[in-house]
Amino acid sequence: MKILPVKKSADFKLISSKGQKFYSKTLILLTKETSSFYFHSPQDGKNVQDFCRVGFTVAKTVSKSAVKRNSIKRKLREAFKNLSNNTRNHFDYIVIARKEILEVDYQKICTDLKFCLKHIHQKHNSNKN
Repeated sequence: MKILPVKKSADFKLISSKGQKFYSKTLILLTKETSSFYFHSPQDGKNVQDFCRVGFTVAKTVSKSAVKRNSIKRKLREAFKNLSNNTRNHFDYIVIARKEILEVDYQKICTDLKFCLKHIHQKHNSNKN
């Protein structure tokens, strides 16, 4: 499965307002099914059938240092890439870092992200039925 980025502010706002949320100690995961626009006209002009989109947010309230915020984003990106088998096709994900993420190691970030992915899809399945 290909992982595409969520880049537009409007997409972030749409996923935040209409998507499902799940919280862990270090992060918040938002998800929503991808709009049909991306099925007909995938990003970069490539025909991609199996994809999910992901965006990462680390606010200045987490750390005022841009170096630390970028480091957290790199860790989140890597964790998401390693856990891509827990994601679903045609879903958008937004991962928002919480202040507690500064005090934990990479392994804890991975376990929290896996926990959120597992529970948010269980929640999604129960809402569909």
